[in-house]
Order: sequence, then structure tokens, then C-alpha cells
Amino acid sequence: MLARGKDRFGHMAGSLVLLVISSVITLGLAEYVFRTVDEMRWRNYSESWQHALYTMLPDSPLEYALYPGVSRENRIPATDVTWHYQINSDGFRGDNFDPEADRKPVLFVGDSYTFGWGVDQDEVLTEAVKRVLVKPPYKLEIDAYNLGVPGYNTAQEYYLLNQVVDRYAPALVVLGYVINDLEPQLNVPERPSVRYKYVTSWLLAYIKEKINYYVYDGKPIFNTGINTHTNSRWTEQEDDPRWAEGHQAFTDIVALCNRRNIPFLVVIFPATNYAFDHRYPYPNIHKKVLMWADENGVPAVDMLRYMKNENKNKEYGVEGDGHPNGRAFTETAQVIAPIIYEFLEGSTP
Repeated sequence: MLARGKDRFGHMAGSLVLLVISSVITLGLAEYVFRTVDEMRWRNYSESWQHALYTMLPDSPLEYALYPGVSRENRIPATDVTWHYQINSDGFRGDNFDPEADRKPVLFVGDSYTFGWGVDQDEVLTEAVKRVLVKPPYKLEIDAYNLGVPGYNTAQEYYLLNQVVDRYAPALVVLGYVINDLEPQLNVPERPSVRYKYVTSWLLAYIKEKINYYVYDGKPIFNTGINTHTNSRWTEQEDDPRWAEGHQAFTDIVALCNRRNIPFLVVIFPATNYAFDHRYPYPNIHKKVLMWADENGVPAVDMLRYMKNENKNKEYGVEGDGHPNGRAFTETAQVIAPIIYEFLEGSTP
């Protein structure tokens, strides 16, 4: 009787083990199929996707770049405001770069703020800096290269700088930091490996996302862990892995410049679609980036400090758009010009 009970228990245990093994294999296979299909769907879509300004780079960590030679006039929706951009032969905004010129090159790296979305070429930050520096007391001509790419985050900015830094041999690198620089890009179809980079199971995250959407009307009842673009989380969720990734990318940029003995300056832009007083929602991000700069021993200019307590954010923004206008860039240039001059000339004027 006892032997028969043992046999029955052994049989049940064996069946349970087989069930667990088969379940693991089935789930693993389902995960593999989901990932494979999702990657194939994204790659097929990316091959046919087209845009007037962006070209996809499916096999590059940059994900996309600007089309060289594009020239276009744009109208800001719901306004009569028009503006024009021109992309040079190197794939960046402005006239063609001349690395052989007898002027010190300064690279301005960043996203749409550095690019100057919403303003004409003569109003962008690089042009404003050149205008300030060429006048007394500086009387210094520089080549200010605008490497801003709309939608880039800090990791993409690092990869871009790593690609071009030896070619342009800059005398200084200026990073324009914006409050959404921890976010994934939104300008081209997002690669699944980026979308699901912080989760173990893509399939489970996808199922949670659909349950939230269809069952709970989009409310985040289940934490999916999916890498989505949501600015508001940065002031509250400091345990989010994007803080660590953004910090690492920032440190990588500094290390890249240090290895080549290139001075580095950080300019933190406030979001011009919010009031610059006690209602401003992102002071925590500004403090974080200032802390990163201090940790790495590099200077940082927080433009919120110069605009704080002035309820004039609308005077610094493009009409009908959330980006800085020419006035914002002119005032930024006036603040950072003496720092740039000191880096390039070794003294203050």
C-alpha cells in the first residue's frame, strides 16, 4: 500500500515537472515568436516609411538623421507664422561646414531647441552666439556648428558626437539640455528593442498595455515598464531606469571630450510653454543635470535661473509652439558668450 502511494506521488511529481517544463517552453516560444514578429513588422515598416526631414537608420543607435540638402518653409499650425530651415551637405542645419577655416570650431549638440525649431536661421542659438562674440569686448570669430537634431535624447547625442568629433576637431562642445532629454524619440517609428528595453518579457508588457487600454480605458492600472514618452514622470519617479541611462549618457559625453582634451559646457533650457515662476513643473530635472555637471567637473548654465520669477515665458516662446524664440536664444548667447570666450582664449575680455 505504501509502495503504491509512493508510486502515485512519484507519478504526480513527474507530471508536475513535465507540466512546468512544457509551460516554460511554451512561454519561451511565445516570447520568441512575439519578439521576432514585432521586429519584422517594425523593419518592414521602416523600409517604406518616409519623411521630408528625417531618414531612418535602422541599424544605428542614432535611429534617424536629417536629410542632407533639404530646404523647407514651414507654417506653425493655427498661426500665420512661417519659418525656414536648410540642411547642409553634412546633414545639419545651416550653411556647409568648413573644417579647414581659420576659425575655432564650436560644436553645439542637442535636440530641437539647439536645432532652432520654429525660428529662421538668423535666430538660432549658434547664430546668436556668433553675433555676440564678434562684437566688443570679445571681437572673436568662431565657427558655430549646429548639430541639433529634433527629437534626440542624451544617448543619441552621445552617439552623434562620437561619430563627428574627430572629423570636426572642435575647440569646445556645448550641450543644450532640455527637460525631455531622458525620453525616447518620437520622430520615427520606435524600434521594439528600444520600446521594451526595460522589461524582461515583451509579450507580458504588451498584454498589460492592452488590458490597461481596453479594460481600464487607458488608465495605468498595470505597470507595463514600456519605454514610452511621458514628460510628467520625471519629477516624481526617480527610480525610473531612464534617470540612470540619461546620467550615463551625460557622463559618456564628458568622458569623450576629456579623452580629447576638449572643453565642455552644458546649457540647460527651460520649457518655454510653462511659467518661469513657482508653477514651473520641472525644477527637479534642472537640479539633477546641474548635479551631473558638478560630479563631472564641467560648467553648466541653467537659463531658468536667469528667467526665473519673470512671468514672461510667452515672450521667450515661438507663437503657437513650445520652442524658444529668437529672444530666448539671444539672451542665452549673452549669458554663455563670456564662458565660451574664456574657454577659447584662455582669459576674460
